[in-house]
Amino acid sequence: MTVHVTEKQTSGPWRLIMISVLLTFFMPSGVFAAALTDVNEELIVNTDGGGSIETVGNTQITTFRVNVRIQQGLVTIVGDTARLERDTMTGDLIRVVVEGSPARFVRQAEISTDVINGSSLQIIYYNQAPSADSGREELLSVVEFVGDANFARGRTTLECVEIKHIVETGATDSPGPCVGVFAPPAAAESSADAAQ
Repeated sequence: MTVHVTEKQTSGPWRLIMISVLLTFFMPSGVFAAALTDVNEELIVNTDGGGSIETVGNTQITTFRVNVRIQQGLVTIVGDTARLERDTMTGDLIRVVVEGSPARFVRQAEISTDVINGSSLQIIYYNQAPSADSGREELLSVVEFVGDANFARGRTTLECVEIKHIVETGATDSPGPCVGVFAPPAAAESSADAAQ
């Protein structure tokens, strides 16, 4: 099955510009495209199973099943199922939810210490507007790991019930019990050593 949805950022988050849907059954996996981390890039979903679409209130929910792989820019998320939620009134993409045992998240980076790896029973991935006092204008990419969450970025590692991470700022938070290590990036550590 192949499904393409192309979105482009305009005035509001995830403003839908164009949708084209193609369904084919000549291959075992499908492709789905939308924008998430970088609002100008496509998100591709491959699945070995089928899918479904339903509307609940003002939310259209597209669900993909069986060995789902989502890739968008530098981000890859793998799980058993994936759910895309979109506002039917505005066309805005609300979020993507991937579940697995566990679901896995990787965001590649040019510097190995900036590579993000995580896993949990559920991964929630969305964009949010920055706070008014942050001085940022662009949307922030947020990934939430829920249930048996593991997270690693550089030498920082966490094992928690839940973890919320903002990709662009590196801010990480956990509301529940956690164990792990917070470590400075290698470049910051080298600069501190050189200053001594």
